[in-house]
Amino acid sequence: MNRSPAGILNKSKAEYLEPLNSMAWLTMPQMLRKTAGMLGLVAFDLITMVLVMAASIEIRLHLLPLIYPHFPDRLPEHLGDYGWAFLCLYLLCLYYEGLYSSRLPFWEEARKLLRAITLTFILAFAMVSMMKLGGEVSRTVLLMGYFLALPAAPIGRFLAKTFLGCAGVWNEPCLITGTGPQARMIVGALSRDHYLGYTVKGLVNVNETDEVGAIPVDGEDYRVLGSVQDLPAILKRHRIRHIVIAAPDLTGSELVSTVSRIQPYTRSILVVPDWSGIPVIGGEAEYFFNERILAFRTRNNLASRGNVICKRVFDLVVGSFLLVAAAPLLLLIALAIRLETPGPIVFAHPRLGRNGNRFKCYKFRSMVTNAGELLPQLLRDNYELQEQWNRDFKLKDDPRVTRIGRILRQTSLDELPQLINVLKGDMSLVGPRPIVAEEMERFGNQVRDYMMVLPGITGLWQVSGRNDIDYEERVMMETWYVRNWSLWLDISLLFRTIGVVLSRRGAY
Repeated sequence: MNRSPAGILNKSKAEYLEPLNSMAWLTMPQMLRKTAGMLGLVAFDLITMVLVMAASIEIRLHLLPLIYPHFPDRLPEHLGDYGWAFLCLYLLCLYYEGLYSSRLPFWEEARKLLRAITLTFILAFAMVSMMKLGGEVSRTVLLMGYFLALPAAPIGRFLAKTFLGCAGVWNEPCLITGTGPQARMIVGALSRDHYLGYTVKGLVNVNETDEVGAIPVDGEDYRVLGSVQDLPAILKRHRIRHIVIAAPDLTGSELVSTVSRIQPYTRSILVVPDWSGIPVIGGEAEYFFNERILAFRTRNNLASRGNVICKRVFDLVVGSFLLVAAAPLLLLIALAIRLETPGPIVFAHPRLGRNGNRFKCYKFRSMVTNAGELLPQLLRDNYELQEQWNRDFKLKDDPRVTRIGRILRQTSLDELPQLINVLKGDMSLVGPRPIVAEEMERFGNQVRDYMMVLPGITGLWQVSGRNDIDYEERVMMETWYVRNWSLWLDISLLFRTIGVVLSRRGAY
């Protein structure tokens, strides 16, 4: 047997080189589909920006002169000559933000899109200034284009991925390592989030005692394709280049060994550690070259005085706007309540806020005026209602609710008066749901997290199912929000609330 280095290299050359080019595993249809998906995404981005700039030109030419007659009725003659340079700059900024090299959930991608748009227009304005192009480029068009692009770009991306997904050129197959609860949660999340574009092809066992055959998740069966020892062969056989490792049972050395074995065969590996209670938003991965140590730095965002002030200013500005915009609706609801039943229009209920301070939480009255007196007898006569009240501090089919009140609850319009609480400083637009004193023991040690922030009109619990979620899961969500707070998280939750309210999911 030839044991020389040259003999070993010649004998194993194909084996060594095979994993280094995983693109060779892809069939021609797969490669064409991948290329079409990327080109389609670029095309949609360009079309979106072209439409944005066209709209800003129309506004500049036909709308602004009506408002301010001193605007010239024509644009610089050579404005169109700089269009291609601007579009190339936009694509470069998208690439810089990693929007062509990674797949992200919608709200995280929207955040990066807004950063890319802002960077694009800042650079465009800087170039116009430094190159003295003020007479050839309309800065008014650029400014209008910026504000139009902020909502248009995320919407364009959503439409692009929806269209490309329907055309069958966006989805990528992926494999999940693990069959436990965490792995099943990942399977469900990837299957529901079509925006990411991952199709779960199956799971891989980590331990010999793990389940085999098929794993049911959300009513669909996912095959177990083998064990972790067979990963390279499984990846090659099924032509998969993306893998998620969701196996908390793997020790550190086993995880390192697994990643080292399969990394040459993959395009990306996502390791999901069991860090459910650790703050991750705003965290950073750090590494030390000499010691080969990976570290994860977390931050208490709400410990920053600047962040607290920023959240309060956001509440005041947006809360004031919403209150003024909703004023006609508030008057209409107040009239409907007064016409149906006598009694106060607004109900003030004592709740606990930041630092345990008590405040009156305002809501439109949705029950009969003697609801408090009826509750003890109602619970005493109906064991199921008593169990439900003890579990959730709320009744699903509460006979004390009026007809108007039921509509208000289903549409969450009964909570509109809490905008006054926001302006007073008792509540925030987004935060944990305000609780009564009896609920404090349900939070256990996490009650300290709850007391750190103002309670909110909406929050993570509300957009995740509200009353369809048990109380223990609610506590985990409220705690996660506090530990991972960011202004962008608040903005995304406000927009997601609109969809939840329209769907009436979990509202009663």
